Amino acid sequence: MAFSCRAIPPSGIAISISDNGSGVDPETQSQLFTHGFTTKPDGHGFGLHGSTNAIKSAGGKLSLESAGPNQGATATITLPR
Repeated sequence: MAFSCRAIPPSGIAISISDNGSGVDPETQSQLFTHGFTTKPDGHGFGLHGSTNAIKSAGGKLSLESAGPNQGATATITLPR
């Protein structure tokens, strides 16, 4: 797992968390932030949806990138000043 933080001119910040885990296929990636979507047998699909809504209310953005299954993923939170 790796963490990074970088400035986004003129006054924003991006915080990224990367791993080399199971990754995410493109179809799943497109649904990750949808209310009620889950990949877990006992999941409810509220976690990432709620997180992205909280970040949006602060004027930011939550994104996730993955090259595909078994290739890890990077989640990035971008916030204004």
